[in-house]
Amino acid sequence: YTPEEDQEYLMESWENLKKDLQTLLDTVYATEFIMAVKGPDNFRNAMYPEYKLNRHADPTKQNSFVPTLRKLAVKEDLAIESDGREADDLIRIWAEQAREAGDDFVICSVDKDLKCIPGKHFLMHKKELITVDEALATRFYYEQLLKGDPTDNIPGVPRVGEVKATKLLADLTTEEEFQEAVAAAYIAAYDDEWYEYLLSNGKMIYLQKDPSDYFKISDWPVVKSLL
Repeated sequence: YTPEEDQEYLMESWENLKKDLQTLLDTVYATEFIMAVKGPDNFRNAMYPEYKLNRHADPTKQNSFVPTLRKLAVKEDLAIESDGREADDLIRIWAEQAREAGDDFVICSVDKDLKCIPGKHFLMHKKELITVDEALATRFYYEQLLKGDPTDNIPGVPRVGEVKATKLLADLTTEEEFQEAVAAAYIAAYDDEWYEYLLSNGKMIYLQKDPSDYFKISDWPVVKSLL
């Protein structure tokens, strides 16, 4: 493509983005929005160099216009660039701030990881509005700690996928029970290194509730009893 054709395609994509955004706002009956986009850095990359490494394995599958659209959205005050964290972290932080202020909100995304956030979610790829209550969000989060996330190259517990993770937590209800089951699965899989693996995976999976909030397991009752 010529530079002129590239520019024309970019501007067409930009206009389509704005139209799609307005359609989304109309769909969820929102008059205000705040959009998070990927930034240049993420604390997880420094802690775990393999984080999301498989996403970049084949550069031919990456759309070179997407980063340009992100930058344009930030420049035009349409989006906020995440700084030192995931865009998902920003969404969790904003959701907690809205909840504390008593403001209604809807999380619009195609990202399944955001189901760890209680509240209303509009699944853009399914055009479906769902409500994730506190119990479901908590269960989803602990299932993630068990199964990891192959998409982000987070290992989790070996041979524990979605079905087994769901089964392991099926009869449990309290957060302490979830923690005991997760710790037991890591101990069985990693033996003496279970603490390091659980801590590492948790730091990758956990979404921040505020900018100074990071995953820790030292306050888990079951961990206190084991250390």
